[in-house]
Amino acid sequence: MTLRQYTQGPLRQGVIERPWDRLVGGLALGSAAFAKQLVGGVGGSRGKQKEVRRLARRPSWAEIISAVERLKGAGWGQFCDRYGDWGRDGALCLGRRAGRLSLAELGRLVGGTGCAAVAQALTRFGRRMERAPELRQKIARIQKQM
Repeated sequence: MTLRQYTQGPLRQGVIERPWDRLVGGLALGSAAFAKQLVGGVGGSRGKQKEVRRLARRPSWAEIISAVERLKGAGWGQFCDRYGDWGRDGALCLGRRAGRLSLAELGRLVGGTGCAAVAQALTRFGRRMERAPELRQKIARIQKQM
């Protein structure tokens, strides 16, 4: 077999593998395990490196709820619908930030709330955290635990 036959054969059959098909998280060519190993050695600010953030472990909604319940010392059912309680909106905030869940997913998870209502709740909670440093510290503490 000649070099020409070797290289043109797969091209003609459309079987050639594109290297970009194996791009993991927009970061590295190879397996997911290899990409995670690379992430372990990455320095600098991970918050500014979107490729590294994509590969980071995301907590599940159940883990987020469990962490909020532990900090509050109460079950989800006791505070999720209570007026003025930060628990539900804190969980939404963590679900959006740490869990990287969409507004629609978050709305479904808290009982069928629409995207606009979830976005409004997140906006209000962000303003509330700006005014209350102790609330900001609680959310940061929960995020570190996950």
